[in-house]
Amino acid sequence: MRYKDIDHVREIRNEIAGLKILLSQSDYKALKHADGALTDEEYKETRLKRAEFREKINELEAEIESLKE
Repeated sequence: MRYKDIDHVREIRNEIAGLKILLSQSDYKALKHADGALTDEEYKETRLKRAEFREKINELEAEIESLKE
């Protein structure tokens, strides 16, 4: 695959990797919530941050697609 700016694509991929790490670090809270060990209120902030991370990942992946030649 060829890109217009491979260095920029690498930067974006690094940012995506970092966001995925942040998501994985909060997986245990998602599981605790799913198991009923955290209330909706206790999980609310984590849920919002996880949604923010996923949204940013999607935006960055779309940006990579736009850089294809």
